[in-house]
Amino acid sequence: MAGLLLALLPFLALMGFAQPAIDDYDNAATVARLGRWGAQWYWYTHWSGRFVAIGVSTAFNPLSYGPRQEAAPTGLWALRGMLLLLASGLIVAVQQVFRAVQLLLAKPDATPARGFAWALTLAVMVLGYNALPEPFTLLYWYSGAVNYVLPLVLTMAFAAAAIRTLLLPPGAPGRQRRATMATLCLVGAVGGGEIAMLGCGVLLAGLGAWLWAVPGRALPIPVPGARRVWAVWMVAGVITAGLLLGAPGNWQRLGMADPDAAGRLHRWVLLLPRTLLTAARMAARPPVAGAVLVLAMAVLLTATGPRRPRPNRRALVLVLGGYVLLNCVGVAFLKAAFMRDMWVEAMPGRVVNVLVLQLLISTAALALWAREWLVIRPAWLQHRAATSILIASTALLLVTGQARRAWQELLFMAPAYSQQMQARYEALATASRQQAAEAVLPPLWLLQAQGLLAPIPSARQRADVHIELFQDANQKNNLFLAHYYGIPRVRLAEEPPQQQ
Repeated sequence: MAGLLLALLPFLALMGFAQPAIDDYDNAATVARLGRWGAQWYWYTHWSGRFVAIGVSTAFNPLSYGPRQEAAPTGLWALRGMLLLLASGLIVAVQQVFRAVQLLLAKPDATPARGFAWALTLAVMVLGYNALPEPFTLLYWYSGAVNYVLPLVLTMAFAAAAIRTLLLPPGAPGRQRRATMATLCLVGAVGGGEIAMLGCGVLLAGLGAWLWAVPGRALPIPVPGARRVWAVWMVAGVITAGLLLGAPGNWQRLGMADPDAAGRLHRWVLLLPRTLLTAARMAARPPVAGAVLVLAMAVLLTATGPRRPRPNRRALVLVLGGYVLLNCVGVAFLKAAFMRDMWVEAMPGRVVNVLVLQLLISTAALALWAREWLVIRPAWLQHRAATSILIASTALLLVTGQARRAWQELLFMAPAYSQQMQARYEALATASRQQAAEAVLPPLWLLQAQGLLAPIPSARQRADVHIELFQDANQKNNLFLAHYYGIPRVRLAEEPPQQQ
């Protein structure tokens, strides 16, 4: 446990050094120009139907409050606080999912220990952060965190609240409150993004199968009241999905994409094999595959007492099929809507971040279900031997993954990054107050930059989304910053030096 906390610490500590970037400035400048409701409508009609995530980003963006001529952006610490709040919300939501699954599987005369759900949550978050392909866009970029973490938090909260609701009989204390919470979380998740919308669709389908299709009611629930609540969730989800998918901005954004030279028919003909290949490649990355194995074995080896009978074939098919579908539907969406490669094309790292965490959370939940009846008998898996193997495997993953890089950036890069960004803010504020025609900024010079806190272009690594500026004032990042500060042109003084 102490080792997991130590591995999680640098990821959270680096949030104290996070800086505004890219869309954060553009969002704040658009709010200043159009107003909050006007900006929300603009994004909905010109960019994306994610009205919940964009609404939160627009309403609570700290950069849109206060004057811009300060020596640092207004609300810098508020922005970092929002990042910590989102990270904490994800941890709590995942813990609630595992707690709900524990209660769902608990024997009538037993109360599951709360500590196990927290320990499993900590393991999932540490191994998940360690396996992220692009931590910046999920952990340290305000707009990215709101657009990708918030829908995941709401999806997990819906799953937890829904299970807890269905476990209570009609009229039980707290049932109405949990049902309402589940509904609000469902609407927020579906309205927050396409990946969350698809995930919630799979969860709703799984709950429906639980209520109608599982023979013998393997998990006792008060069916009459549960089905009515499920129907309300379905209606709320469908209406919200319609608002998200019907946004004019979705179609305008698709129209901006390059035409597919190979035609669109192959997207559907090859959708299934392309989805399976891409999902398999994502899961086969050593940090991800290792985390999946460690989590699954750690949960399965905690089984104690008499086992339940093995579920019947239909229940096995429903659970395993739901697990596969949950972890493939997001990939299928990207392949069908955006990807143009005939077979396997790399997905945006900011989306893979969410899919990796979703994979690890669902794997842990699946292992909790399987340990109730699955018996592992090999002699080498004795308690002490298994514990030693799991600890060694976890340590190896953390030493070779993003956790090691997070410590490096926290100790060797973050202070210099903060100082250099402060110098930029002072130069920008001065140019804005003096109404200068151009602001020329020094380039970042960062040692040990691994692409976590401050992904900048380099020969070694170019993140899908980066924060560094260019000599060319017409580049997107330069334009966003100039727009925010009200300066005609912003550019670098020289080419960024090669990272060492």
